[in-house]
Amino acid sequence: MNYPAFEVFGSQHLISLLICFTAIIGIPKYFQAQTEVRKALGAKLVAGTMILHMLTQPIYDIFLFKLPWQEEFPLHMCDMSSIALIIFLLKDNAPKLLFHCAYFWGICGATMALATPDLDFGFPHGEYTPFFFGHSLILLAVTYVLMVRGERPYLSDIPKVILTTLGLMIFVYIINLIIGPPANYWYLIARPVDGTLLDFFPDPPFHLIGTIPLAVLLFYVAYLPFLIKDKAITRAQS
Repeated sequence: MNYPAFEVFGSQHLISLLICFTAIIGIPKYFQAQTEVRKALGAKLVAGTMILHMLTQPIYDIFLFKLPWQEEFPLHMCDMSSIALIIFLLKDNAPKLLFHCAYFWGICGATMALATPDLDFGFPHGEYTPFFFGHSLILLAVTYVLMVRGERPYLSDIPKVILTTLGLMIFVYIINLIIGPPANYWYLIARPVDGTLLDFFPDPPFHLIGTIPLAVLLFYVAYLPFLIKDKAITRAQS
């Protein structure tokens, strides 16, 4: 079967984004007004769906789509965001660093993935729906924690997230080398398909000279809504 080439910000992409962001905001908004029991149930449903997606995706990627097993370990930043969110949603008194990392990785990474997907083909190719579903789940979980649980990051948390990210980056780079081609977690070895932000940077690994400062900048940009809100509250109280 011939599939249409994926077109960034084409009509199919825009419709998919509309559906995704409706769910990302709408589902947490629904649970926001529910009882504590239902809020806890909602957290378990979100986490359970994420677990199911993470367990099944490698199976159909390898056996249905014939993708190489070297690419199926949960080592991409979005995978790590999912793992952190699952633990945070299911475990009482989980370290807040898990959510802080998931927030900045999710807002920056998953949003970037949805905006510039690493896809060759559009719908109905088998990789299309799982790609949007999985990345939307990350943002849905982040939004759920923000809106339903009332958690949030603070400015002092950003350096901790940066250090954690840099430490994991070194670990992932070594894992890429151990596994060998075509392993390319965090896109540290090669570029993704054309049409992503990495097109504007040198070839890996020299792209890190530009992407690390950009990532730090994006973390602070992702914090701006909280900074603006805090300043507005301070003005209102003064």
